Amino acid sequence: MSNDENKIKKNSGIAYVVTGCVLCFLSMLPFFIMGERSIITYNDQLDGEMITYILNAKHLFEGLDTYPELMNGIPAAGMMSPAPLFVLLFKEFSPFVCFMIMTASTRLASFLSMYFLCNELTKKRWIGFVIGIAFMMMPYYPVYGLCIPGQAFVWLAVVILSKDAPRMRHMMLSYALLVLYALTSSVALVGFGIIIAVGIYTVAIAFKSRLKALRIFAGEALLLITYTLTNMPLVRQLLGKGYEFVSNKSETLVTDRSLINVLETYLLGGDPYTACFQKIIICFAVIAVIVAFIFFKEKKKFIKENKALLNTVVFIATVVVLIVIYSSPFVTGLRNRSTGTFHDFNFIRIAWMLPAAWMILLAQCINLLVETFEKKDKKALKVVCEIISIAVVTVIFAFASFNNDSKTTTMRMLKGSEYKQISFGQFYSKELFDEVEKVIGKDKNDYKVISMGLTPASAAYNGFNCLDAYSNNYDVEYKHEFRKIIENELAKSDYYRGYFDDWGNRCYIYLASYKTGINAYFYNITFYEIDIDFSKAKEMGADYVISASAIDGYENRGLKLLTPEPISSEDCWYKLYVYEITE
Repeated sequence: MSNDENKIKKNSGIAYVVTGCVLCFLSMLPFFIMGERSIITYNDQLDGEMITYILNAKHLFEGLDTYPELMNGIPAAGMMSPAPLFVLLFKEFSPFVCFMIMTASTRLASFLSMYFLCNELTKKRWIGFVIGIAFMMMPYYPVYGLCIPGQAFVWLAVVILSKDAPRMRHMMLSYALLVLYALTSSVALVGFGIIIAVGIYTVAIAFKSRLKALRIFAGEALLLITYTLTNMPLVRQLLGKGYEFVSNKSETLVTDRSLINVLETYLLGGDPYTACFQKIIICFAVIAVIVAFIFFKEKKKFIKENKALLNTVVFIATVVVLIVIYSSPFVTGLRNRSTGTFHDFNFIRIAWMLPAAWMILLAQCINLLVETFEKKDKKALKVVCEIISIAVVTVIFAFASFNNDSKTTTMRMLKGSEYKQISFGQFYSKELFDEVEKVIGKDKNDYKVISMGLTPASAAYNGFNCLDAYSNNYDVEYKHEFRKIIENELAKSDYYRGYFDDWGNRCYIYLASYKTGINAYFYNITFYEIDIDFSKAKEMGADYVISASAIDGYENRGLKLLTPEPISSEDCWYKLYVYEITE
């Protein structure tokens, strides 16, 4: 290749990267314009993981075994942030700014990782570009960091380390990418699967080249070391060092799933965490392979010539088969009868490795289709295939764009308050909780609260110490004690009883006759005939109740109303009533 051709290739690569970065910036514009009025998916993000980042930042480097703000001291192992590196942001910036940085980082990482990986696999920059842009707009949750968006960095590193003679700087970059991924992802959510997959690949490639296997093994060692150092409380819990408690996960009732349900969930996009419009990808892949096979001259060599594509299909199929087995009545029965890690650990999260694999498969199928007619010297058909491929990716991009927070925030920007979705600012309602603090009139470290009719994350975000919280790993004895507060309400509802007893990650004040969640139509009403044991809450340390609705007959329930007129604001979804627990 001449110097001029090299220069053109380099410039085109820069142009693709710059264009991708510009599109990433444009996708963030609605958030920049709306600020805390932005509509953010609150489930598992605002009501859960955001609090882990805030508390981990607050207690960073203090070495605490428990965090005092929640549940009378929640184990640090139960508050592990999914992307440890992002905790540093919360030391310097406001939570909303941190969330925006995380959103931009995950989108940019999605584009760059998939762009460079697809370049390596297909040697066609335009394929990497369109796949990267589509992957960038997938509605993945920013609080989970690069768990899904950054996976292509791992496979890119493995591809580079698998080369016959990679340059030293490329090897160092690969190791840096692996460390970056470990710092910005969760070993419990997906890292364990990555480690297993890379380990299997290392063993397989060792039969061909021990040197390549050694390079990849060094990368896996870096992953393991980084994960261990950044998840030390969790590691100590698993080893039984310093955390002498039985997790609430020990009581989780594992339910089996049918083959049809698993296939619908993971092949047809029924799981919100791993959906990437794979139905479109599957249809395109089948058509691409059939067309390529028809035009392939030596059909017996078709599989051999497309081994990389086959490996991707095998990887996806293996993950799905493992999920089917793990979800079977036999395995779930064993888990329910067992204790310890086998019962508590949710291996089904290997599904989080599927989205990147689907996008890689799409890139390989586009490349297969284009190269089929390129080798046949059928330029017209090659161009048609390129146009069809771009159209398919554009459809995926459009669907992705209409399913993420950029779309909902844009709708709020256009429709204003008529668009009935709760915003970041409305969810946490700092203005209201500042007034709550004034009404109580004490230092927030001197008392504890419980929340009714709204998630306790709002109170925790605003600096209140809470008996209730959302955690997937806390002391089961605390769960039993807290249950006494709500046992009469649980007795009225099979749904809430099963939800708490058989799962219990959301340790909330449940009211059988009222919906627990974020819905404007369930606020600003009156709670009638509730049966909460406020004296038990008082015994456990709660001094005040923060409620999104009035409590009927509060005087006979051992409560004193501190807000004759509810605390309200024109922009907030709910009003707040503050009750002191007197008995």
